[in-house]
Amino acid sequence: MGISLKQLLQIGGMILCTSVNLAHARAADTLDEACDEQCQATRASQDPTAEINGVFFDNTINFGSDSDQTLYNFEIQGVKTLASEDWGGLIARSIVPVVGSPVPEAQPNSFDTEWGVSDTVLQLFYVPTNESGVLNPGFGPQVSLRTHTDDAQKGAGWGGGIAGGAFGFAGPWAFGGLASHLWGEDDFNTTTIQPIVYYNLESPGIGDWFFGYNAQLTYDWSADSPGDALTAPIGASVGKTVLLPSRVAVSYTLGAYKLVESPADISDWQLKFAINILAQ
Repeated sequence: MGISLKQLLQIGGMILCTSVNLAHARAADTLDEACDEQCQATRASQDPTAEINGVFFDNTINFGSDSDQTLYNFEIQGVKTLASEDWGGLIARSIVPVVGSPVPEAQPNSFDTEWGVSDTVLQLFYVPTNESGVLNPGFGPQVSLRTHTDDAQKGAGWGGGIAGGAFGFAGPWAFGGLASHLWGEDDFNTTTIQPIVYYNLESPGIGDWFFGYNAQLTYDWSADSPGDALTAPIGASVGKTVLLPSRVAVSYTLGAYKLVESPADISDWQLKFAINILAQ
């Protein structure tokens, strides 16, 4: 049974609203004043609106019904922040996907993996100074550069769009999300919603281990049929943040997600793993 865009938005909203309600239930005494260096590093690794500099390696392996139809998407993300106490911060993010795509061979029902670079996406988030709100917002433009090495790795090509989101903390809970839309060549027209909910262990303080949900729901407006438009994963991730000298932190995350909705004959489930190196 297919899911509409309205239902997609409802799924993302329910995940976010549930996390906010749980967070408020535990937020009688905030932990901001007691947040030590380990706590700050863990929060920075989870918050997409955090004023940080770093390099993120965000990787997803999509497994299909056949072993030779596996799709690899390894993203290299560079993040640079220009911050001011007066007006907030500007967060520049570059996303360079390295893709391994299954392509048909001469033999029937036989595929080979073709590797290459997909199209690069550049994002610029403005994060205003926010001292009173639970959620810290961010928003701005994004552009796509035509950098794909072959048609098998093609994304949006030349294109552009908008992106935004919000993120916050209450007690051991981290919650928020991102939403974006990107237009590009050949009728590329895709909406992405990324709910993010983490529970940090070692409550009431925030330690180095955490678990929760962090995956992308996408809707392709140019799909041939509504049944091929939506990709919706359900699952969970677990992670750990290690604080190194000189206020450098490394965060490791591993997750598994079942694709309850996906384009026909593409993927059944995802394995996600990330290594993030950041400086606060």
